[in-house]
Amino acid sequence: MKKLIFTALFFCFTTPVHAESSMEFAEKLQDLSDRVFEESKVPLPAVPNAQSGDWFDLYVNNQFTGKPRILLSSITQAPDGSVRYVFNNRSAGGSDNITAEGIYCVTGTKLLDSEGSRIKTFGYADTVNNRWIEPRNAQWQMLGGKNNSRDKIRRVLYNAFCTHGFLSRTDDDLRTWVKQEGAAFDKNDYSK
Repeated sequence: MKKLIFTALFFCFTTPVHAESSMEFAEKLQDLSDRVFEESKVPLPAVPNAQSGDWFDLYVNNQFTGKPRILLSSITQAPDGSVRYVFNNRSAGGSDNITAEGIYCVTGTKLLDSEGSRIKTFGYADTVNNRWIEPRNAQWQMLGGKNNSRDKIRRVLYNAFCTHGFLSRTDDDLRTWVKQEGAAFDKNDYSK
């Protein structure tokens, strides 16, 4: 039904100059909405040291007590279009919980429906034995859209990868957006 509505809106608000080029565009748009996600097998990176490396502290809000961090050098775009990264959901007490994760953004491919973005945990770091423990039945889980995300920490990453990063998808651009979205800012500085 959404596809039908989108197609109707598309033809109502555009004035086709060439009927053939408009039909080609509509077919490409249909192909995008019908695209089926096929996960690429990407090897897990080496287990990182939680005390060294280019870890970046993510700011969630001033009530959040944890100390989440992302390893900037681990942020890469996989061949399937998802963004892979190493995340440390460090507790307020300083305990490290390192995971290898991925976010698949759906933003921009469905009319009025950006809530299809998904997240998956590919491994849990065993820092004592320096290895990854892969989950038995890892599945892509619904992350939710920007405004209704159930996970406040991942909302910061969603904003960086799916909202801003969707426009420019180089690894360096994604790292830049994480730094901008996840940076703590002075609440009294209204110039930002």
